[in-house]
Amino acid sequence: MARRGLALLLLLLLAALHGPHGKPISLTYRCPCRYFETHVAKSQIKHLKILAFPGCPLQVIARLKSSTKQICIDSKLKWIQEYLEKYFEKRGKM
Repeated sequence: MARRGLALLLLLLLAALHGPHGKPISLTYRCPCRYFETHVAKSQIKHLKILAFPGCPLQVIARLKSSTKQICIDSKLKWIQEYLEKYFEKRGKM
């Protein structure tokens, strides 16, 4: 459990370090997700995109199997946390 929190904290810290300097975040970029879906089954997802921007919470955007619609998913969902943990483990081995 602590590894998940540490991985998420590391990702957010790295995103903050890569932001433009000297400009307020509100003038440089708006977070793509304003609302997050909390009741999305893993089986409904066709593709996931993970985005990290300075001043924004972790952005997880999913394309659904049933349509071309994209939605923002709450990164605190248990299966998203497990996916992120595996993703970071895989990237660490490369």
